[in-house]
Amino acid sequence: MTTKQSRQITAGGSNGLQRFRHFASNNGVLIAFIVLVIGLSLATPYFLTTANLLSILVQSAPFVIMAIGELVVVLVAGIDLSVGAMAGLSGAVAAALMASLGLPWLLALLCALLASCCVGALQGVIINYLRVTDFIATLAGLSIVSSLTLIITQGNPISITADWFNAIGQARWLNVPVQVWIALGVVCGAWIWLAKTASGQHIYAVGGNRVAAYRSGIAVRRLRTTAYAISGLCSGVAGIIFAAQLSSADPNAGRGDELTAIAAVVIGGVSLFGGRGKVSSAVIGALLIATILDALVLLNVPPYYTQLVQGFVILLAVMLDYLKRRDHSV
Repeated sequence: MTTKQSRQITAGGSNGLQRFRHFASNNGVLIAFIVLVIGLSLATPYFLTTANLLSILVQSAPFVIMAIGELVVVLVAGIDLSVGAMAGLSGAVAAALMASLGLPWLLALLCALLASCCVGALQGVIINYLRVTDFIATLAGLSIVSSLTLIITQGNPISITADWFNAIGQARWLNVPVQVWIALGVVCGAWIWLAKTASGQHIYAVGGNRVAAYRSGIAVRRLRTTAYAISGLCSGVAGIIFAAQLSSADPNAGRGDELTAIAAVVIGGVSLFGGRGKVSSAVIGALLIATILDALVLLNVPPYYTQLVQGFVILLAVMLDYLKRRDHSV
């Protein structure tokens, strides 16, 4: 073997290693998800059953939708701590309008979604036009919206008897739960918007460099306000699914789910600094969390370890995001 051939083989191996490192760096969460699935398949025979896989999809569907809304906010370098509370509000509004005013289920559903969207838009206005920090504004929103939900329900579940409404969380189409189809529709819509439209690309520009985006003619404040409105709308859709699953509006529905939505985004590899992240990242993050929660049940782990596991996973994801940014900046 000549020296030239030896150098070519070495260079080829080096390039192959670099390509693998690049793939692993950009798809770490996908690799972790695949490893988790393989490990659980070996650990318990019940994991890869059709019933269990459908259970994971059903469990993750509303969280995927909330994660999409949170993703849009994080892409513009924001944070929304009220997504769980707005999900609870949406279900309560729909149930109250049907039970108290006798509105048709579809009209009540639309009013509930409009309410959650308006709450999100109002938070966006407070953040972007009144200059209140997003953490404080959405934390206050969480408290206010949670209280409104308790006021509407009077602290008691409101029964929902509309069959078509309940079908959203209980029926199947082509043997797949309707809520999974809804989540798929939201995911596809978000991907088309962010990847194929000018306004979607502006979302990334605003998150990447707000000053540069403003100087290039992008309506930064209006776009960031729209992001919070979309987050509210997605939370409303998730809240409708929660209510339809139970055939009632629980006053505590959505409480604490903001942690899951944020965790899905962070674990998926979306940068908390804005401007970097994909729809698929949020989806895989939500599926990963649902799979971990399912694994805890299958392995008979006590339920009070759930948030402990989520907290460690979030911390690990944030640390990896920081290290990745530091490596790119060097």
